[in-house]
Amino acid sequence: MFFGEVKTEKSLGGILSSSIEVYKNKNKIKISKGTVINKNLIDLLLLNNFEQIKCAKLDDDEIDENSAVHEISKKIITSKKSNIKIQDPKNGRCNLVSKVDGIITFQPNQLFSINSVTNDIGIASLKAFSKVKKNQIIASIKAIPFGIKQKYLKKIIHISQDCFKILPFQKKNIHLIQTTNQKTRAKILEKTLEVTKDRLLSCGIKKIEERKCLHEIKSICTQLKTSIDENADIILIFGTSAICDINDIIPQSINEMNGIVLRLGMPVEPGNLILLAEVEISKKHISIIGMPGCARSKKENGVDWILWRKLCDLKVSTDDINHLGNGGLL
Repeated sequence: MFFGEVKTEKSLGGILSSSIEVYKNKNKIKISKGTVINKNLIDLLLLNNFEQIKCAKLDDDEIDENSAVHEISKKIITSKKSNIKIQDPKNGRCNLVSKVDGIITFQPNQLFSINSVTNDIGIASLKAFSKVKKNQIIASIKAIPFGIKQKYLKKIIHISQDCFKILPFQKKNIHLIQTTNQKTRAKILEKTLEVTKDRLLSCGIKKIEERKCLHEIKSICTQLKTSIDENADIILIFGTSAICDINDIIPQSINEMNGIVLRLGMPVEPGNLILLAEVEISKKHISIIGMPGCARSKKENGVDWILWRKLCDLKVSTDDINHLGNGGLL
């Protein structure tokens, strides 16, 4: 690619390297950066005493910036139900926009490989598994120079396929159990309910079932059975204090209901003392989350990261949780 100043009369087909202002019929107009220079523009530039102009001229093996980023954008979203729309390319940039509320999913190693093909294309995205809103930009594909070599474009397109997808939040039946003792204050229970409602409302869940019981195995088991019988999808349990051992009251109660404790603790702060469990009834897996104290706050914490995935029907493995440590200090 040629880049530099040329005589204006020889600039035909060049790409304007910066915006300029000229007069046309006594009116000042702006010619934008990236404009392809045609015969009419050359005449206008000469009338405005531009004897030379700085521009880029593509080689035969190069494709212009807007076409390049648009081609990449069409391949980088999953072919079916990506829930992503592509904005029109402009100035060598093409943005990807979410069509739904949900979470963005992709393999970071794939994105790394795409960005490693050439410095001439840069793709920036939200962090994997981030919560996104409808109409939010989730990724941006940018061409650095005005033209991209065909060989690089072909390689990027090949390894870009089906990279990005948005998983929409599902309408789940959520139950909330709060345990109490003689020292429990009503205001704490009310605040916890309201914060939990707001947290779920931001994910499209408009209704939750709340129950209270004593902080003892028998009482918790009774409420767990009621929620299971009422076809709960996810059961959230707030104890009078944080769960601090696998043999604590709440995990013992889950075991009594033939549930399985999958994990106690994760490398996210706040959110360390979360408990993940499940119970299987008639081939349905009901998720149980023992909530850490930080979930009584509206601030984003580790519970949100788990809830977002659960509300999108994503399984959460031990490896998934261990990976949360990178960036887990909130």
